[in-house]
Amino acid sequence: MFEGILNLEKATLERLTNERRVSGSVPQEVDDTLSMLGVHWDEVEQEYFSIDKYQAEVYQRLLEEYSRVDYS
Repeated sequence: MFEGILNLEKATLERLTNERRVSGSVPQEVDDTLSMLGVHWDEVEQEYFSIDKYQAEVYQRLLEEYSRVDYS
């Protein structure tokens, strides 16, 4: 079930990104709602991203880095 939710989230973010790229912007109410949900627009990559997913990826990389045996 969790995998299904992640796939749905990814598809939704891709759709939102494509719509914003085509239209150039979204209404402020939509942007505010997305922000409250933890979804933000990346000005550099020109795409929406989930801050929760981003944080999980960062924490995973840090865990891998700092749990290596050769870490000093």
